[in-house]
Amino acid sequence: MHSFSWYIALVLLFGIVIFAAIPSEGAEEEYLGTVGAATFPGDIGEKIWLNYEAEVSKRSEGKIRLRMLIRGEAGGEESRMPAVLRGRVHISSFSDSGMSRVVPEFGLLTAPFLFDSVEEVHFVVDNFLKEPFDALAKERGIIVLNWQDVGWLNIYGQKPLLTPVESDGYRMRSLQSKASIYFLQSIGADVIHIQRTDLVSSLQTGLVEGGESSLVLYATGGEAEYATHMTRTRHARQFGFSVVNRRWFDSLDAPTQIILSESFGAEESQRKLALDLLKNEESRLQQLGATVHDLTPEQRDTFLGKALPGRQKMIENIGGTAPQIMEQVKLGKAAFARQVQ
Repeated sequence: MHSFSWYIALVLLFGIVIFAAIPSEGAEEEYLGTVGAATFPGDIGEKIWLNYEAEVSKRSEGKIRLRMLIRGEAGGEESRMPAVLRGRVHISSFSDSGMSRVVPEFGLLTAPFLFDSVEEVHFVVDNFLKEPFDALAKERGIIVLNWQDVGWLNIYGQKPLLTPVESDGYRMRSLQSKASIYFLQSIGADVIHIQRTDLVSSLQTGLVEGGESSLVLYATGGEAEYATHMTRTRHARQFGFSVVNRRWFDSLDAPTQIILSESFGAEESQRKLALDLLKNEESRLQQLGATVHDLTPEQRDTFLGKALPGRQKMIENIGGTAPQIMEQVKLGKAAFARQVQ
């Protein structure tokens, strides 16, 4: 009798486990897909994704719901990219350096001193670079839905860095891209790559004394408090990309694809949003105790002269279609120059 009771208990327990393992009807179906990103309250990434979620809901009349894991729940870029490629995260966003882990040519976008003005950047990217880069990503299983302009990359430190003389031997944190490493090495820095989550503590302890960043991230990420000098070298333009898993996207019907593709809105509005954010953070830097230094043309030329050999080394190292991409950049710059004459 005792053994029979145990048998019944085991059967019931087994049934409970199996029942719990089966998702309730509609539990997964209520979400069309998962969005993975790493944003902070109030930053441009959060605004883009919240606007996107609202627009998708509006256009689909509430029929399309997305699981929004935009606070880093899906991990940083290094762990999120494999999740997108495997279809565990369906929609996400990456920096150019994050994209370069799958498509190395994306690293060319932040090659030093590639562009001379914001207007030139937008002209060349829109007319000469989007198509080849989007095609390369598609070959690797990723569809690029949207490009975002993040702003110029600059250098910062615990002292003014106005020429490569000041950066020679200086301990500087690089971004994860090869372009960042090559650039900082070219100006003589002692390059150290650490995760962004460890950056502020590394500045506090002296592990690093400076680094490379856009002005907005410098102002919002805590660097400005411990490395109070930013030099506007404007040596590279940084981009972000909103992407989807190609296999998952291709499985959707055409109306749904259109909604997901077009709900980011016009890129002009995003560029204006980024510009407004830049102005807000720039005005706040003084409150943070930071000083922004502008280079003279002569000072900028010294950085340019140091960086060009490193840029060529990077192109050779990337290989693939890098030479063809650089040829497109040259054609685009020439076309822009003719336009503004």
